[in-house]
Amino acid sequence: MSPSPSFLGRFPPWVEDYLASREAKAQKILRVLQRQIALDRRLSLLDVGCSQGQITQRLAPRFGLVVGVDFADEEGRREGFHFVRADGCRLPLRSGTFDVLLLNHVLEHVRLPQLLLDEAWRVLRPGGLCYLATPNRYGLMEQHYRLPLLSWLPRWLADRYVRLAGRGRAYLDYPLSYRQLMRLARRFRVRNQTPAVLADAEFFFKGDPGLKGPAGWLRWFPRWSFVLLMPWLPVYILTLRKEQDSVETPAGEPS
Repeated sequence: MSPSPSFLGRFPPWVEDYLASREAKAQKILRVLQRQIALDRRLSLLDVGCSQGQITQRLAPRFGLVVGVDFADEEGRREGFHFVRADGCRLPLRSGTFDVLLLNHVLEHVRLPQLLLDEAWRVLRPGGLCYLATPNRYGLMEQHYRLPLLSWLPRWLADRYVRLAGRGRAYLDYPLSYRQLMRLARRFRVRNQTPAVLADAEFFFKGDPGLKGPAGWLRWFPRWSFVLLMPWLPVYILTLRKEQDSVETPAGEPS
């Protein structure tokens, strides 16, 4: 995963905005999950790339077992769940353990995203569900550095752009296109939740006026038109289902 010792430390100007939005983000994730799976206290949740655990803590009361994993142990980490400091691409967890897994804006920080998705597959139980949200490589505004067209550029030019803009010494992220994302997730049964979320911004972005307003105008578009817009949308939200008849990989061995 990202070599950075602290994710929040990379973006000091926006940390307060980031933390203030966690309640609304948690509610959006919960609403997406509730449309795909019946949540109750018998289920287990794994949040990979949990950072301080702001979202993990908010979702914890809906599950029985909750584990947060991150490469770094962030200062100010929340309580109310089990924390494991580990690389998400090499999870020290038993195969087939979790009912629900979160990859909320994590995949773009991983140099080899297929390894992360393979680990998600391994630790999910058959029938388990992965919530995956990640920015689009071809979105007009790069989501983390907030620089236009940054992720479109070749790596050497993106590094120079970041330095000239005073946002760091290099561009550390690896956002994917929609086509790349679908190819990497091919062993799951994938449902693209992006059109449903954007078409009902009043429901999914309740409590987040910063997103509800900009997304609200999309309700005037017919649902089929989102297929045409998909390559250019700023963020993708998918649910990945591990089929019930999937063959399990032995514990500790990547699939």
